Amino acid sequence: MRTTLLVENDHNLENFYEINLHTWVGAKVLSAPDAKFAIDCIQKNPDIELIIAKGNIKNEKTAAAIAAFLQQANVNCELIVIGHSDLDPEIYDHILSGLDAKKLVQAAAKRLGVTAKDMAMMQVPDFFPIPAKLIATLEDTNCDIYEENEFGYGVLYQAFNKLPPNKAQYITENKIENFYVKKSDRLIFVSYYNQEVASTLDFLKLDENEQINQMELAQNLLQEKIARMGITDETVELAKKNMTNMGLTAKRTSSLKSLLKRLMSNKAGYLFKHSQILMFVTAHLMENLDWGTKEQIAKIQFVSFFHDIALENDQQAQIHTEQDLRASDLPKDKKELIKKHAQDGATILSKYPNAPMGVEQIIKQHHGTINGYGFSEHYSQNISPMAIVFILAEDFVDEVINSGLEFNMEAKIAQMRERFSTQRFKKILDVMETVVVG
Repeated sequence: MRTTLLVENDHNLENFYEINLHTWVGAKVLSAPDAKFAIDCIQKNPDIELIIAKGNIKNEKTAAAIAAFLQQANVNCELIVIGHSDLDPEIYDHILSGLDAKKLVQAAAKRLGVTAKDMAMMQVPDFFPIPAKLIATLEDTNCDIYEENEFGYGVLYQAFNKLPPNKAQYITENKIENFYVKKSDRLIFVSYYNQEVASTLDFLKLDENEQINQMELAQNLLQEKIARMGITDETVELAKKNMTNMGLTAKRTSSLKSLLKRLMSNKAGYLFKHSQILMFVTAHLMENLDWGTKEQIAKIQFVSFFHDIALENDQQAQIHTEQDLRASDLPKDKKELIKKHAQDGATILSKYPNAPMGVEQIIKQHHGTINGYGFSEHYSQNISPMAIVFILAEDFVDEVINSGLEFNMEAKIAQMRERFSTQRFKKILDVMETVVVG
């Protein structure tokens, strides 16, 4: 088994790295909280093949200190840097975000000489071991967790049930090193674990790249939990936390393209990217329309966050017209889901405690129909003014995402003025034109 040393002072991030390295590249993982402990560990464990170290821990240039030791001691060991560092990127792989599991695994596999074929052909036992300490951090799980016993393997914790609060004590008293999941469940477990860990991290202690990854992972977790559980105390708490973080990101962003660059560099998916940019654009509109208020800003931010909550994936979220829907290769039941997602979203949020007044109506109307079913390009007088603002913002944001950094504000506004030509759109488009593109 390939031995890897993690140098990280946040136990949650340490667990995040460990589960991904263990599952994808079959690594045995050791840990150290800083350069001093790392160097001591390297000296005691000559079988370490790879070190993954944070660029800086507190005031220490952690990765640089480890690199200097490896060079001075003539230790032949690969080093990957997480976050910012002055080390030469031609020599050392740099991963900007510690929450980018895909880049972490790719870089580790490359440095350990593990190919994509090796990962695909990896021999995995029918019951895949998960370090017990990782299970101890979870509130629930998305698949059955097994314990080894005299008869083989038995279910200890059932999928989607709350895990008992005494699980850490149970692990300690019984000296349990590993629990197990079925081989077929291991990847969905890891994906869920990544989302759960990310949602627990302190947003303000993360750097900008990690913040993007954290918000997207938390948003994916919320989408999955609402689909399974509906509106509960748990999903409301998760939603409030992520809505606050996304709103703060929108507020702190100086320009549209600076936000887009961050989202693109971190490979953000469409659903999350769409909502985050909408929060930036709709806040600007409501702050600058003469009838906008603080309450309406909060309302439209809520809608930006939740409007596609009934959808399942990025492919579905990119369908905005009847023509898009007809052209898609989706099965009939998924096309029906898309047709009624605005209606379903409004129904889901009718159970959200203390939601801003009127959000159900805006969500129901955000594709131009009164009843939330299907799509319309002809907006009756019964469509609310806030829904009209949102419809225009969504049309604008779709072009931003499709064009990327080549987005042309002048061309887009001209196209929108031609399409939305009546007086009730004019003031909104005038304000839209003042969005700072950068």
